[in-house]
Amino acid sequence: MEVSKKPFTFTLKNDFNMTGFLLKAKPDEAFRTKTELSKELVRTNTTSNVKLKDNIDLTQEDVEKLIEAGRKTLIYYEANNRLDAYNYPDEFELLDLVVKY
Repeated sequence: MEVSKKPFTFTLKNDFNMTGFLLKAKPDEAFRTKTELSKELVRTNTTSNVKLKDNIDLTQEDVEKLIEAGRKTLIYYEANNRLDAYNYPDEFELLDLVVKY
C-alpha cells in the first residue's frame, strides 16, 4: 500500500482475536488482503456508510482516497500477519489493544 501518510504497523500473533480488536479499535474502515502487492482489498467491517462504486471489494486507489480523507483505516495483510493502521491519533493506545487481543 503506497499512501502519502505513514501507517502504524503491527505484527500480529497467530491467535490474534481480530473481531474483539475491531470492536475496541472502532475503525471507520477495515480491509483485508493477501499481500502488499494485491490490487484489491476486501472490506471486513460493515459499519461504513461511505458509498463507493463497489462497497465490498475496493481497489487500492479507492482505499487510498479513504485514508487521504482522514478516515481511521485498518488493513490486515494475511500472508505476513501484519496490520497497518492509518489516521489513528495515538499509536501506543492502539498498541495496547493489539497486545491485549
